[in-house]
Amino acid sequence: MVLVAAMAIQNAVHRVHLGSAPPSTVMTGTTTQIMLDVADKIYPRTGEEDSSDSRLVRMSTNLLVFAIGCGAAALSYSRLGVWCFVVPPAVGMLSLVVRLVGWAKAGP
Repeated sequence: MVLVAAMAIQNAVHRVHLGSAPPSTVMTGTTTQIMLDVADKIYPRTGEEDSSDSRLVRMSTNLLVFAIGCGAAALSYSRLGVWCFVVPPAVGMLSLVVRLVGWAKAGP
């Protein structure tokens, strides 16, 4: 329950003090919405339109990709140790170089 309270505080502080910034608890909200949509599938409400199909597919895809990324990160840490932390800055630098080269080819 302490962790639940911590997430509630994080959400509240973000909404009050960082309202224009993107949320830092995206996966919490996504997972909650997926579970609500699944519950609506299991126990449909009478008299309401069902518009949760596409949202459920999109959010489930996001959750799956996030889980694959977490698994890849855990695997790289188990294989490479702390050297795996070199990969994100290297990918960032590579994307910057690709972008700069693209701008150089396009010209001013």
